[in-house]
Amino acid sequence: MKSRTYRLFGEDLTLSQLRDRAPDLGSIAGFSPCRLLDGPEHDTLAVEVRTGTGFEYTVVPDRGMNICRARYCGVPLDWSSGTGIVAPAFYESGGWKWLHSFNGGLVHTCGLDNVGSPSVDESVRDDNRDFGGHGRISSTPARGVSWRTVEEDGVLCLEVAGAVHAISATEGHILLERRVLSELGGSRLFIRDTVTNLGGEPAPIFLLYHCNLGFPLLSERSTLRIPHDGAVDVSGAAVYDLERIGLPGDGSGEQVIYPTVREGDVRVELINPSLSREPYAGGLGVYLSYKTSELPCLTIWKKLLSRHYVLGIEPGTCRVEGRVSETKAGRALVLGKDETRRFTLEIGVCGKERA
Repeated sequence: MKSRTYRLFGEDLTLSQLRDRAPDLGSIAGFSPCRLLDGPEHDTLAVEVRTGTGFEYTVVPDRGMNICRARYCGVPLDWSSGTGIVAPAFYESGGWKWLHSFNGGLVHTCGLDNVGSPSVDESVRDDNRDFGGHGRISSTPARGVSWRTVEEDGVLCLEVAGAVHAISATEGHILLERRVLSELGGSRLFIRDTVTNLGGEPAPIFLLYHCNLGFPLLSERSTLRIPHDGAVDVSGAAVYDLERIGLPGDGSGEQVIYPTVREGDVRVELINPSLSREPYAGGLGVYLSYKTSELPCLTIWKKLLSRHYVLGIEPGTCRVEGRVSETKAGRALVLGKDETRRFTLEIGVCGKERA
């Protein structure tokens, strides 16, 4: 059988050939675990991943296995807010205080007890009926964190893994087990999540991947591509400028949009034709790929304001109206005792190659 080759620095090399040239693979691709030190990020565990192609990103196990600070050959791929990476000890619950520690990043996980607007659920039996905006999973540290190289479908991959428990002493226990994988020599990552109800009764779960893109990918020249058959905003009004990206503060303001995405495999792209990095000489961008059978709802968050210039691409199990509204609308995913669901999200670099 022919050995698998990896495309690195213009050469196609087997793993053996690569080791002949670089006995320490960490000099080409690997992990840089660290503890962040400055300001409110103090003592937060983070793991930087490098694939060998210039594709780099940071997994933050102490923030629900979120993914921050993604880059490709030096170009930032994500949007980061002014809060920076905030240690979980500084999380504030209730209302929209979630925003005080929302650093953005490539993937900010929302849920598992609530997605979207703050919500008071009177059906919950204990005093914990007040569910803050977007839930608390993103500020819960993971357990059993590991980073290692693994073989996945015959390909050598870099993996960061951890388990996040959404648990109350008296009301339920949901487990999120996450693996973040990237191929050696690749320019994409896979999030593979397993969600299990470990509580004694059926429980609703809400899960949304809040993917945040900003400058320089986001500009008035950028193209947003979504396979859809129309879109509405939160009021139900039709939206006709879904793909339009304006300048900061040009009057577009803030929009929360629900496209009617075509069922099956979905691929959403944002490409800036003015950016170039090899092999994408004709434009550089980011894509998200997922299945509607796992994530039936897509939310687009456009905030094209001065000092708040961001595009959110947010596939999820529900919309962002809050726990009570989403339950009434039939979009809560209810898991029985010990029932498990799996979710996969692919994010990678895309663009137009040189003609």
